[in-house]
Amino acid sequence: MHTLIAGSRVSSDTQGIMFCSFDEQTGFIQYLTGFGGVEQPTFQCFDGERHILYTVSETENDGHVYGFRVSPSLTCEQMFCVRSLGGSPCHLALNPSGDSLAVANYATGTFTCLRFNECNYTENFAGKGTHPVRQERSHIHSSLWTDEGSSVLVADLGLDRIIWYKDCFTLKQYIQVPPGTGPRHMAISTDKTMLFVAGELSSEVLVIQLGPEPSVVQTISTLPPDFTDENTAADIHLSPDGRFLYCSNRGHDSIAMYAADQASGFLTLLGHCKVESEPRNFCIDPSGAYLLCGNASGNSITVHAIDQQTGILSSAVQRFELQAPVCLTFIT
Repeated sequence: MHTLIAGSRVSSDTQGIMFCSFDEQTGFIQYLTGFGGVEQPTFQCFDGERHILYTVSETENDGHVYGFRVSPSLTCEQMFCVRSLGGSPCHLALNPSGDSLAVANYATGTFTCLRFNECNYTENFAGKGTHPVRQERSHIHSSLWTDEGSSVLVADLGLDRIIWYKDCFTLKQYIQVPPGTGPRHMAISTDKTMLFVAGELSSEVLVIQLGPEPSVVQTISTLPPDFTDENTAADIHLSPDGRFLYCSNRGHDSIAMYAADQASGFLTLLGHCKVESEPRNFCIDPSGAYLLCGNASGNSITVHAIDQQTGILSSAVQRFELQAPVCLTFIT
C-alpha cells in the first residue's frame, strides 16, 4: 500500500490537497484525509527523507511556496510560506540533497531557486517566441535536477529553449528547440545522456542528446495522424526501467505511448490510451505496475495497468472522483 498526494486547481476555501491510499495489487485508490487553505495548489513535491510536502500557490501576480511537515498519521503542520519571487508558480523540483527547491514561475518568466541554507537564486528572461499569444514573453514551465543536484535544466515555453545551469549556477548554457515547440515538462534517461521534452504547443516529444553540444536528434508527434483538432501536450514520464515513455495530450485527451530504444534513446510510437478531459499531470506508481492520470476538467483520476512486456496501458481499472486534480505525487 502506498500514499498518493493529489493537488487540485481550486481556491483556498476548498480542500485542495488530498492524501489517498493506493493498492498496487488492485490499482484501487481510497481517500484518507486532506486540507485547504492554499490558493491554487497546482503542483507539489515531497521530501521523503525529511517528510516535508512542498506546494505552490499558483496565483498570477504574487506566487508563493508552502512547506508542510507531514506526520506518519498524515497530519500536516505548516512550516513556512514564502514568495516564489514571480507570478503563477506552476512547478517545483527538489534538489537531491533536499537543500534547494527549483521554482518555475510561468506568468513572469522567472526561474527561482529557493536555497534553504543560503541566499536564493533568481533570474528573469526577456524576449518572445513565434506564437503570438502563448509566446509573447518568457514562460518558465518546469525544471529538472542533474549531476546530483549541481546542475538543473529549466524549460522556457515562451522562448523555445532549455536553460542548463551548471556547476551550482556558475555556468549557463542554452539548448534551442524548433520555433513554436513550447517546451513544457521533461524526463531524463537513467544514464543522464538523453533528455525527453514535451512540446506543449507543437504536440511533439523532442529527444535531445546531452553533452558538450546538446542537440535535438528526434522529433515525434504525440497525436494520431488523422487528429486535426486543437491539442496541447502536457506531462511526460519514463517507465522505471526506461523502456517506455508516456506523454499526455489535452484535446485528444489521451496518453501517447512510446517504446524507447535503450541504446539510442529514439522513440517509436506504440499508440494512444484514451483518458478523460484535460490530462494535465500523471504519475507511475512505485511498483511500476500502474499509471495514474489526473484529468483536470474530467474531475477524476483514472488508473491504468501497464503491460510490463509491451508498455501498453489498459483502459481505466478505476475512476476516482475529485475536483480538478492537476498534480499527483507518491510518498515513497
